[in-house]
Amino acid sequence: MRKEDLYKGISGIRPEYLDEADSYKPRRLIRWKRWGAVAACICLCLCSSVPVLAAANNEFAYELLYAVSPSIAQKLKPVSVSCEDNGIKMEVIAANIEGTNAAILVSMQDIAGDRLDETTDLFDSYSIHTPYAQSGGCFLVEYDAETKTAFFMVTIEQMNQVLIPGDKITFSVSEVLSGKEHNDIELTDIDLKNAPLINEFMVNPDIRGLSGMDLDSFDENNLQLMGPNEEAGIVLEEGATLTGYGIVDGKLHVQIRYSNILETDNHGYVYLKNRSGEVLHCQYSAAFWNADKTDSYEEYIFDVSSNELKNYEIWGEFWTCSGASIEGNWQVTFPLTK
Repeated sequence: MRKEDLYKGISGIRPEYLDEADSYKPRRLIRWKRWGAVAACICLCLCSSVPVLAAANNEFAYELLYAVSPSIAQKLKPVSVSCEDNGIKMEVIAANIEGTNAAILVSMQDIAGDRLDETTDLFDSYSIHTPYAQSGGCFLVEYDAETKTAFFMVTIEQMNQVLIPGDKITFSVSEVLSGKEHNDIELTDIDLKNAPLINEFMVNPDIRGLSGMDLDSFDENNLQLMGPNEEAGIVLEEGATLTGYGIVDGKLHVQIRYSNILETDNHGYVYLKNRSGEVLHCQYSAAFWNADKTDSYEEYIFDVSSNELKNYEIWGEFWTCSGASIEGNWQVTFPLTK
């Protein structure tokens, strides 16, 4: 799960839950920013009284959650169902429900090698099946190098139906991705003071998605995206290449090609920063496929005039991976109980 998606996911959490999360200090201070988000999400979903997780004989998982909140750790209901494939063991350690919300603590352990690390994610390959329509999310909680185990928190929100004891959940995963790199760098190859005027555009680009702070300004009928300049492309990070930038209708456009995204989950974000360190996000961005739908181009549009650009630096935050994912067929089904 992307960091920006997680931020959106917790934006509606009630203040009292955030206050509670902030009152508990983790044992590993380096993880505090992550712990804060984890605690908030757990607090949102886990509120009923159930047996202690420690009873499941999973000491590390218990200590992991106890570092966030002793009261929450004591409320988790052990599940302890697992399966193995391709040298990876998946275990559903604990779960809990309250109303339309459910939370599941899942681990992935490499029992055949050293293929997992602190960057491991489930590559959006997980599926959550319940008897009702629902939405869900999943993010890495922690990685334990000693046992080669990655822990994930899965959250579920039912659309129109309250989960009840006896309802069954099937959780499945088909890919695990590790070895990712995260870098936040200034894009010194972009000369904001001399940004060129762009007059060559894509014809019927194969749009794969939109995002941004101001999607209301997006005009699909008059969309102008630059034609990628592959010959002059500049590699910013392995898997992320600058394929063009310039001024279009008085706005700054910056285009990045993310290679082989279906295998690597390469992605990123471009932003401006003024001399005071204040960040200006793009108005919106549009992503489109290359011809064979392996690479994705993302064009970031900033509502900043040429005259104003001299007051900014331009930065990029990238998540890239050079290795392939681990494929398998992991699936468990378990009932929810009180």
